[in-house]
Amino acid sequence: MFNKLRRRLIVNNLAITGLVILIVFSAVFVGAISSADRRPPIPNEMSPENYPSSVEDIVSASIREEKEAAAENLLKLLIISGITIEIAVAMVSYYLAELAIRPVRQAYEAQKVFIANASHEIKTPLAAIAANLEAADIHGNKWIRNVERETEKLTALNGELLTLARTDLMREHKTESVDVAKNLNDILESYTPRLKKRTLVKKILLTRNFEINREDFVQVINILLDNAVKYSDKKIILEAHDNIISISNDGTKIDAVDLPHVFERFYQADKTAEGVGLGLSIAKSLADNNGWKLSVESSNMTTFILQI
Repeated sequence: MFNKLRRRLIVNNLAITGLVILIVFSAVFVGAISSADRRPPIPNEMSPENYPSSVEDIVSASIREEKEAAAENLLKLLIISGITIEIAVAMVSYYLAELAIRPVRQAYEAQKVFIANASHEIKTPLAAIAANLEAADIHGNKWIRNVERETEKLTALNGELLTLARTDLMREHKTESVDVAKNLNDILESYTPRLKKRTLVKKILLTRNFEINREDFVQVINILLDNAVKYSDKKIILEAHDNIISISNDGTKIDAVDLPHVFERFYQADKTAEGVGLGLSIAKSLADNNGWKLSVESSNMTTFILQI
């Protein structure tokens, strides 16, 4: 996150500086060439009447050669100067950008640690509430059922916050040789009871293992499949070939204005949907931490594409 912000600040500074340098140096170069073209007339004592006409040609050729050499040297000087200025600006921009985002980074890191610790602490009383409700063994009471339902929602939300905090704090990833095709089939089998009247089409053409973090991969696929089941009408398609897994659903198309924001935390294109908009954000964080690419397209179907 902060690396992207720093890079954006540096690129913006370099773009502005480069544009200014290009305009100023172009004006200097054009002005110098125009000035060189304005050669004063040959004095009367050096006119062709007093000297052979070949002198004019010799003088003109000499002046032209000197002008071309001067223009070439000026151009080289301007290019070297421009590159030097850009390098200096890049170094200064890096330092200033780092200085500017340091307090924000420190506050953000502290916030992530707090969320992780708070979520962990909340997990224990939630588990105790759920256990006590189950032990009470009270059936048919709508108030108890309401408490159980809200406790389940809060437990799910707390789990998502804890997962998100952990992905933010993650630095190292243990990888292993993973049979992606087998894992995909196992995950799809677990979703069979939830499909109800929906049709699941799978096209898994993978024949080799991948050196990846299996736990993160399974969690990303589960999030994407859960999203597909939640929003699909009648059909879900999972395709896997080369190093690309795509999951499509035929639900309501995501508007173009919402499409760039679907991976943002707490963002929900459908305001009436359940949840708080953390699932896709977690999937994106896990993908980024592992160096995978996760993107979305929405036309006839909404398709999430994971490139591992």
